Amino acid sequence: MSTRTRPLPPYAAADLLAVVVLSAITLVGLTDSFAGIRWILVGVAGVAIGLAWTLTLVTLRQGLGVVLPLLPVPYLLTAGLVALGSSGLLLGVPDIETITDVVVGTVGSWRVLVETAPLVDGEGSVLLIPYALGLFPAGAASALALRSRRAALPLLPMAAGLVVALVLGVTDPFSTLLQGIGFGLVSLAWVSHRGLRFEAGRRSDAALGAVSARRLLVGLAVVGLVAAASYVVVDQPNGQRRFVLREAVTPYDSVYLETPLSAFRRFRDEGPGSYTNLADRKLFRVRGAGPGTRVRVAVMDRYDGTRWYADDDTSPDDFTDRFLRVPSRLDNPARGEEQLYTFFVRSTWDLPWVPTIGAMQAFEFYDDYASDRLPDLRYNRATDTAVLPGGLRVQEDYVLTAIPTPDKLTVRMKPFRRPDTTLQEAAEFLDVPAQAWSLGAKTQMAAVFRIADRLRERGRYSDGAFGWETRFDAGQDERRLDEGFVNAPMMVGNDEQYAATMALLANRIGVPARVAVGAVLGRNGVIKGKHLDAWVEIRVANGSWRVLPTRAFMGRRPPKRDSAPLPEVRLPPEQRPEDRPQQPEPEVREEAEAEDQQDEATDQPLPRWPLLLVPLALGVVPLLKVLRRRRRRAASPTSMAYLGGWDELVDTAHDLGVAVPRSTRSAQATALGVPRTLARDADVATFSPDEPDTAEEFWTLVDEGRAGLRSSARPVRRVLAPLDPRSLLRRRR
Repeated sequence: MSTRTRPLPPYAAADLLAVVVLSAITLVGLTDSFAGIRWILVGVAGVAIGLAWTLTLVTLRQGLGVVLPLLPVPYLLTAGLVALGSSGLLLGVPDIETITDVVVGTVGSWRVLVETAPLVDGEGSVLLIPYALGLFPAGAASALALRSRRAALPLLPMAAGLVVALVLGVTDPFSTLLQGIGFGLVSLAWVSHRGLRFEAGRRSDAALGAVSARRLLVGLAVVGLVAAASYVVVDQPNGQRRFVLREAVTPYDSVYLETPLSAFRRFRDEGPGSYTNLADRKLFRVRGAGPGTRVRVAVMDRYDGTRWYADDDTSPDDFTDRFLRVPSRLDNPARGEEQLYTFFVRSTWDLPWVPTIGAMQAFEFYDDYASDRLPDLRYNRATDTAVLPGGLRVQEDYVLTAIPTPDKLTVRMKPFRRPDTTLQEAAEFLDVPAQAWSLGAKTQMAAVFRIADRLRERGRYSDGAFGWETRFDAGQDERRLDEGFVNAPMMVGNDEQYAATMALLANRIGVPARVAVGAVLGRNGVIKGKHLDAWVEIRVANGSWRVLPTRAFMGRRPPKRDSAPLPEVRLPPEQRPEDRPQQPEPEVREEAEAEDQQDEATDQPLPRWPLLLVPLALGVVPLLKVLRRRRRRAASPTSMAYLGGWDELVDTAHDLGVAVPRSTRSAQATALGVPRTLARDADVATFSPDEPDTAEEFWTLVDEGRAGLRSSARPVRRVLAPLDPRSLLRRRR
């Protein structure tokens, strides 16, 4: 008995080719999410199996009512072997355990992907995502293309797959241009081809060539317009961030974690009755780091009026400030050479903070028996801090691969250009000392150092553990830092109060600051509780965070019981708002103008000097552009010169009428036709904590790119470009 088959319809090859190309464009959107190439092979296998399944059933004369509902069958039968690497039964036939793993992994793999810092390792259940995005859209689209005469219907599964890939990807993928214009162009060309083909078939059952040239040209024009519109949709040109699940899911809740700053008195001698005291207990021993290396335990970047705490997702336009799962290799760029550090845990560490050094690139436990805790580890790339619920037990040693980051702060550095308005408002209760202690400073950074000097000179140190000093309470709430510290008769506290106050005062004068707790290694690399300090980190102009050490703002002299009360912190009389003399309001004098004087005014010819404004106006725009280019090229620090060079290239494109997408610099480089290495150099110089030596070579490449843009522009645009003022008014991102 033979099985009846049906040959594939005409133009089946064109439909299948379109499905393959659109599937490739969809999967490219995951490039910034996965590491390695295994996920690519899995995605390609998914497309191939989806097409093979559809072609088999269509050839066997099965309709859409059979092909589409049965698509999960090949997925369940092959996902275990292809994506999970499960051997199953004989010849790869899955057993019930493998099918269960596929179902459970499909439900939870998306959350593992979006909660892991890029680039995610291409192994485990996350590989079910590219496999499903390859198999299901390709299988459904090919079935609809071969069995339906609706021109646009097969595009729906591919568009759904693209949406899923975009939502699961990163906010600024390198493939924005491809997924915008590329997907729109291919899909609309495919739909147009199908529509014209069916229309020609209804008329005379002829080939596509029977369609009139006019109709074909109109169709191609529509394809081009909609392709451009699709790029606008994908790229979000209005400046809003594109929706992705990575930023939509609830982040790891780090707000309520106990911080080392709140528990700081555990690291100081509290007497023999304290069983949880860690002052003289060996906590860690670090191998691979020299004396003077700064070990960061925790960073607190938010203040709620009660305490400093480590927040998650603090910035709406930065994705690196979330505590995410750690892959085998982190996408955590920094300048410098990678170094290996081994942390030996010598005592139970019950705080959920894992000590780190520099910008972490990889993390692994020293022994295999502790590796099952690795999925619970979270790392924040913006603060370079790690969290592990439950802390660390003895012998749960771990190895860090990290790049040491510069942390030296000098008074000549400039602070970051945008203050943290949230912290600035939270520090309002310290407005008077912030103004009084910063008077006379010529720069904001000088004001920070002046405030630090006043804190150190005015304050005394006590942990409030013994004798009469127990009156000095712990805490960081507004009352403790104001009435109980800065404006107290005796300004007494330890690292907790000093660091909390110093960071708030810096933010109040517009300098971004946060609090960190950690230790500076000695010669033997051992960290005891008493070695932990709290310092303040200041954000400087290039975006990096530099350390204002504890000794710069904390007084070390012990308090005296009979010390004279400190004078109240007040502004000088001339600086107090209530003492400023009010300026008398100017009197409004009515000027009567005689109507007869207006009538007697004689008609005079128009002056000719306004005609000179025309050539002057034409010369103002080119002059401003020349001055702007010189200012950008000589900008300091050097990272600003890199940023100015890229802006000069973008402004030249705008002047020449070249469309520049509001996207990443890599996407802009692709749109402008300049090397993507130019965009990468600008990104590295702008966001790296280290300053490049010179920007001359970068500007030489920028000038070459500008010359190339001018040579490819129309002659009229080249002439009018220097006179176009729009780039002077362009809003910077």
